[in-house]
Amino acid sequence: MKQQFYLLLLLFSSFLHATHVTIVGCGYVGLTMAGVLLKCGHSVVCVDINRKKIAQLKNKTLPIYEPQLKELLFADESKILFVNTLGQAADSEVFFICVATPTEMNGACDYSFLYAAFHEILDECSKTGESKIVCVKSTVPPGTLRKLHDIIKEKNLPISLVYNPEFMREGSALEDVYNTNPIVLAGEFLDAVQRIEELYRPIMHSSLQIIKTNFETAELIKYGWNAFSALRIAYVNELALLCRAFDADISAVVQGLALSEGLLPTNALKPGPGYGGSCLPKDVLSFSKVVADQGIAHSIIHHIINSNNHHIGTVVQDIYRLLGKSRQKKIITLLGLSYKPCTDDIRNAPAIEIIKALSKRHDIRIHAYDPQAISNTRELFPDITYFDSPYQAMQDADCIVVLTEWDEIKKIDLDKVALLCNKKVIIDTRNIFDTATLKRTGFTYINMGVP
Repeated sequence: MKQQFYLLLLLFSSFLHATHVTIVGCGYVGLTMAGVLLKCGHSVVCVDINRKKIAQLKNKTLPIYEPQLKELLFADESKILFVNTLGQAADSEVFFICVATPTEMNGACDYSFLYAAFHEILDECSKTGESKIVCVKSTVPPGTLRKLHDIIKEKNLPISLVYNPEFMREGSALEDVYNTNPIVLAGEFLDAVQRIEELYRPIMHSSLQIIKTNFETAELIKYGWNAFSALRIAYVNELALLCRAFDADISAVVQGLALSEGLLPTNALKPGPGYGGSCLPKDVLSFSKVVADQGIAHSIIHHIINSNNHHIGTVVQDIYRLLGKSRQKKIITLLGLSYKPCTDDIRNAPAIEIIKALSKRHDIRIHAYDPQAISNTRELFPDITYFDSPYQAMQDADCIVVLTEWDEIKKIDLDKVALLCNKKVIIDTRNIFDTATLKRTGFTYINMGVP
């Protein structure tokens, strides 16, 4: 009885919030989205310039294979229409762009289908003068949605732009949407973002993750998601070659790797100045030699080492850039010397390479603070000045660099620091300082990817 009541409530809710939606692009993403929106109780017009594809769909033949999709699309023919032109869908409230964004010969994204669909939608919407929502689902590089938003703004059209990237896998697309993947939404106008969210309401459940953010972050979530998946697959392939060489079992190796989530969960990953310590640098370097000895070219392991070294170098370059050119000596204060908090271990710590680089400059004096690692660091670098208090270390500083996220450093009073330092400049490689507070206290700052 309760289940019947729930189903009736779901149907009634879908009816009350039913929306006329147009989907541009009848490929995997477009047709799957059509099925999802139909399930949510909306009516859908599918548009594609490929006449053969539209003819197939009108004859109830899918141009792709996706489990359960055909039954979903043609369950109620009064709710779905297949057309070749947008003119037949002008009364829709929401337009989803689901066209392909293929790769050009040089690796760049080909925007031609996206821009063609986008401008055609703008042209049709401008004829009515009614408020519309254009929602892009196509995968695009960071900065793309901002450009589209600016075009709408320049044309002064009553159109709100939303980005809602897809995370579906071919072969399990519907199952992914219903049970696995998040809903990522981005836009400048909250009401438009909420309207797109509302379209999905009938299939939402308590475990569904919803991320609302800006255009650039959403674009990077999508690109980062796909690249992270590719990275893991490529890494397992390399490990498989090593297993073949050493008569090891790749299934057991993968099982062991999966357990590493307990020590470094993906959802706990945080950026920093680079990895260090007694294990990772040593073992990764040794592992790269094993890989090279087996003739595996362009290995991921080798690139990890190069990437980490380069990342540490970017911190040094940030310091130089913020200091500018001057004949006067500049004081650089390093907050944290150990490779991570709660240890005095400085082996392969990013601070070591940064101190080496800064020590080559005659116009720089280094001040340093760490609650535990000063003794070990002094053995390597006796000529820099160490302090027992972070505030003492920041006195007259021209640039403050956070390298380790000790609790003592997290609790630093920026209002007090602003009065102590010579120049209010901070490089926060651990993202421990609130950006609003940094702005309020007048600091020029660089952090690791926090706007």
